[in-house]
Amino acid sequence: MRRMDRMSRGRVHQVGVALAVAALSGAATVATASAAQAVTPPATRTVNVQVVPALAGVAFTLNGIAGVTGPGGTDAVVDPNLNGAASGLVVPNQTLTPSVRISLDRVANDPNHGAFTRKLVAELDEDRAVSISMLTPQKKVLPLHEVTSVAITSSLGSTTQFTGAQLAKPVWLAASRPALTSSGASGRLVTYAFKSVIIHGANVVNSGQLHFTPNKASIWQVPVILHSLTILANDLLAGRPAGKTVQLTYPDGSKVTVPLGAEHEYTFVNLPRGSYKVKVGGGLIALASTVRLSRNQTATEVVVTEADAGELALMLFSVTAVVVAAGVIGRRLRRHTGRKEGTSHALLT
Repeated sequence: MRRMDRMSRGRVHQVGVALAVAALSGAATVATASAAQAVTPPATRTVNVQVVPALAGVAFTLNGIAGVTGPGGTDAVVDPNLNGAASGLVVPNQTLTPSVRISLDRVANDPNHGAFTRKLVAELDEDRAVSISMLTPQKKVLPLHEVTSVAITSSLGSTTQFTGAQLAKPVWLAASRPALTSSGASGRLVTYAFKSVIIHGANVVNSGQLHFTPNKASIWQVPVILHSLTILANDLLAGRPAGKTVQLTYPDGSKVTVPLGAEHEYTFVNLPRGSYKVKVGGGLIALASTVRLSRNQTATEVVVTEADAGELALMLFSVTAVVVAAGVIGRRLRRHTGRKEGTSHALLT
């Protein structure tokens, strides 16, 4: 009986040991399988490319694999080689639309990515085409041949200058440039201020007051400060309308001569503020004067006509005759006085 108990206990012990070994063996198998599963790479590896600013249609290659960004400025490329992905990204200079072009500034790695993936941020310099025109006080476009130069300063600290002829077609300006923020890289918009618009040697804008942003408007209409000057031509003495032409000298020294109308007057429009010389022609003598223009003004100019010359000659003759007559009368009075003094002296002696 005791022997049978010992045999039963032995069998139970053997069974327990077998079960323990089996359990340990199973746990090791599960752990090995889990470890194997954790280190096994996925079938595909991807690189997510994000362009800043987030523009669609940006073409690039990653280690020779072509990609194009979508509406959010991103694209995913399958690349089995994740090492050194940033050095394999190539973004050529390209024109996305007729008014937008980009170039690569730099490529940065974004550390926020999953296992067996990479995220690259391509920071771009964005330029936009802008049309610039000048508006007169009458809200009409000023002919560009009257514009000598235009100077604008950017929020980047640069100054760009154009001639009137260059503004006949859109000009390319920096629209956004990469900037680091607390949330990462972003495209910072560039703004511009008009420093000067030169017409006939004078600035027709208040420097630094007019601001524009290429990303917000592609057509810039710049209101400029212009005035009118009406010339009334009269003769010198009678103040009657006279003269045939009027010559205007601009602040830069250029001159223009125009015929006077039937009323002997003419109005110059779209003149910049400044000092002008005015001379009326068509008489015997043209008299010049200076007009300092700072608002719409009317100036009366005189010219010496033939009638003025006749009247002046008559006046001169009259004055001369009076002077001569006064001289003659004076001499006679002096002679008469002398004779009286001589007679009185003879009587006394």
